[in-house]
Amino acid sequence: MIKNLFLSAGALALMSTPGSLLAQDYAYHPELSDSLTVALGAMRSNNSFNVEADVGDDIGDDIDFGDTLGVSSHSNFFNGQAKWKFGNENKWSVAAQYFSNNAKGSAVLEEDIEWDGDFFGEGSFVSAGVKLSVARLFFGRSIIRNDRNDFGVGAGLHDLRMDVFIEGEVLLNDDTTGVRRAEVNASQILPNVGAWYNFSPARKWLLHGRVDWFGASIGDYDGHMWNMNAGVNYQAFNHIGFDLSWQYFNLNVNVDSDDWTGGADMVYSGPVLSITGNW
Repeated sequence: MIKNLFLSAGALALMSTPGSLLAQDYAYHPELSDSLTVALGAMRSNNSFNVEADVGDDIGDDIDFGDTLGVSSHSNFFNGQAKWKFGNENKWSVAAQYFSNNAKGSAVLEEDIEWDGDFFGEGSFVSAGVKLSVARLFFGRSIIRNDRNDFGVGAGLHDLRMDVFIEGEVLLNDDTTGVRRAEVNASQILPNVGAWYNFSPARKWLLHGRVDWFGASIGDYDGHMWNMNAGVNYQAFNHIGFDLSWQYFNLNVNVDSDDWTGGADMVYSGPVLSITGNW
């Protein structure tokens, strides 16, 4: 749903852009002075997944889903962001971000593994997948704001949804019990604090950076999260620009819920190429 809202906003922005697309008469990048910014992009991610699923007091294997199960180490997926500034001199803002990565793979096991109480034997063929969806909502206030600079801090929420599975022949006392899909999932809304800094060195150029952090025990989760982005934007036309940035997301948590007892260390990092609109 959030993804559809981003796409609809971007389509509306493109349709409403004047045909001439002539540059405005501004001294520095207009994103610093405009109230609304939308970015629709694609991310090329380098993935790293280490996941554990336990049963009761029985601690399972910490499994590298890339090296052991062949889950893809690279993914391409949508990454959308939006920011609206309001209030006195536009010093207040609300920002949103959404991305979802669904990585899958398969492998012939080189060793026995235990997953959520099931045993998959060496030499058996298994498939596996890791899906993480992130929706971010962030409220902030600019501390330093002028024609060229915008530095601010704030707090927000990350809505995280994780699904992890392994499918293959399950062994019981060295005998096969048939093919089984062992799946765990969890979802949680986590609070976070963060900061951003935007700087325009010239009329059409913007350098930008942002960091979000969480570290605490909330609900079923105990761990930390980093969500960072840094890049450069070029204002090509009146309301349209192009952005190249680097996104880094790391979630390291222990989970204790009805659907999943275990832990995960997930890293997504890579370039994001976006088309931006500002008004």
